Formats: sequence, C-alpha cells, structure tokens
Amino acid sequence: AFGLLLLLGYAFSWIGALIGLSVRTPEAATSGGLIWLFPVTFISNAFVDSSRMTPWLQTIADWNPFSATVQACRELFGNPGVTQSGAWPMEHPVAASIIYSVLIVVLFRTLAVRKYRSATA
Repeated sequence: AFGLLLLLGYAFSWIGALIGLSVRTPEAATSGGLIWLFPVTFISNAFVDSSRMTPWLQTIADWNPFSATVQACRELFGNPGVTQSGAWPMEHPVAASIIYSVLIVVLFRTLAVRKYRSATA
C-alpha cells in the first residue's frame, strides 16, 4: 500500500513538473499545481463513499485514479469498506492503481521532458 502511494505521488509529481515548466512565475506554478489537485481529490472516494453520490458523479469518482489508489490502500491495509460499484477500477483497485500511475508517469514525463528540451534549445 505504501508503494502504491509512493507511485501515485511520483506520477503526480510529473504533472507538477509539466505545470512548473509551462508557467512563467513561481506563484503561477504554485497555484497551478493546486488547481487541478483539488477536483481530483474531492471527486473521489477518499472522503465520501461513491455509492452516496449522484450517478454521473459516481461514475467520475469510480474511474478516478485517486479513488483507485485509495480503495487499493484500504484493501491492502485491511479496511476495504463497502464498494457497491460495478466499475472495473473499484473491483480491481490494486491493478487499476498501478495502471493509472504508470500511464500518468509515461504521459506526463514525456510531455515534461519535451517541454524542457524545447525551452532549453
């Protein structure tokens, strides 16, 4: 579970790196790093069980990478809770968490490195 949390943090750090490379001032980098993080965090099952959400919001929450990691950690720490969702990431949260994190790393690392190379060239 700790490894999944570290992997997700590493993946999100590449999103932050891309944002940092895309803006001009440190203040913009700070605010830009938080603007995307709040919706991802709050539209997840970290604070509220997704079965209590409206159907359209539940679908978003169930397919959220943050939700998959939260659910995987709950299962691995021995507190799975009740998941009444039929969404694949909620039924296989460990695999979904790894897949989401690796995809985020591959995508945003590629974009950040490309942005860095174009800025230094």
